[in-house]
Amino acid sequence: MDKPLKIGFLTPFSAVYPFYGQHIMAGVFTALAQYGLAAKDVVFVPVYIGQGQYKMVEEAIQKLLFFEGVDLISGMVNIKSLLEIAPLFDTYNKPGLFIDFGELIHPSVGYAKNVGCISMNYWQSEYALGKWAVEEFGPDGQIIMPTYESGFNLHQAFLDGAGAAGSRALNSMVMPEHYVDKKHVDLQPFFEAIERDTPNFVHAIFSGSPGTAFLKEWRASKFYDAIPLLTIENMAYRDMLSDVQHLNLKFYAAANWQDTDQSALNQSFTRQFLAANHQPASVFSMLGFELGQVLSQMRQELIKGDAAAAIAKFRQSGVTGPRGMINIQGWSMPAYPMVDINRVVTSDQHINYTVVSQGTALGYDTTQVFEESVSGYLNPYWSV
Repeated sequence: MDKPLKIGFLTPFSAVYPFYGQHIMAGVFTALAQYGLAAKDVVFVPVYIGQGQYKMVEEAIQKLLFFEGVDLISGMVNIKSLLEIAPLFDTYNKPGLFIDFGELIHPSVGYAKNVGCISMNYWQSEYALGKWAVEEFGPDGQIIMPTYESGFNLHQAFLDGAGAAGSRALNSMVMPEHYVDKKHVDLQPFFEAIERDTPNFVHAIFSGSPGTAFLKEWRASKFYDAIPLLTIENMAYRDMLSDVQHLNLKFYAAANWQDTDQSALNQSFTRQFLAANHQPASVFSMLGFELGQVLSQMRQELIKGDAAAAIAKFRQSGVTGPRGMINIQGWSMPAYPMVDINRVVTSDQHINYTVVSQGTALGYDTTQVFEESVSGYLNPYWSV
């Protein structure tokens, strides 16, 4: 009988989505069942990494590789830390397959031969949304975000998308911490700014409770329905809108994936996940499902300790998941899938997503963005 596949799992803190780890693992086990495997066939060894500080990540990986003897390491990381840590995986010939949200643009040269990332590619949805916004509403937009979100590449990708559509001057406001924190959002300076200089549209980049607080303040303001509102992808997730959907909101957001996508594989996944876990699929469970699909394909090679053969098998055969062909940054050629632009309308009973356009980040030269990203943040997105 085969021994179980042993997976080290890096787990950062997240007040925004505290149960993400359980959702990812539920997605993994749903995928395993699809491949005829049981829970006993995979053992997870979780290790807490705080808010992703480099030293904690390094020590966690060393513990998992040297002491626990895992076959592969996964979990959520900030990709900047991978540039420092990747040589460990090559030295000890173990693969690392991580999850990120694409809050930072991946380096064009990859990390190391044994390290890859399954990404939500938020930077791609931001680029597509910025391009569409200028084409749809005009060139003079206004971005608003808290200090935390300004430390990633999200606003830069949106700006570059807007620039590709002809915009030359988007305004951007970063709200200091005394205006935006976990307990309150004060938008008065922002409202005064757009009162003086009314933009063609507003783009909000928030995460967690400040995002829902922003939507409440926006809905109550005189600018609602007067200026089109666009939000980052995660602000439009069903579970993030559950506390404010009764406000009858209307806004736009891009989506790299959504549970309403009618492709056969996506609908099969959402049905399987609901049946197995008695709750709707989330973005975390979808990423876990993709991870589980790849692990199932590579399982025999991983158990044998042959990282090169496992990665070669993925590259040769590929795996198709809820979003289509699974792309692993570092192990696959760059991919630029279609991004849906949704009109989101909420009510007490429903949250409706209507696809009004599509776009891609194809042709976007990201080299300069990655090289000039000066943020010292080591948090994964939502690890705050």
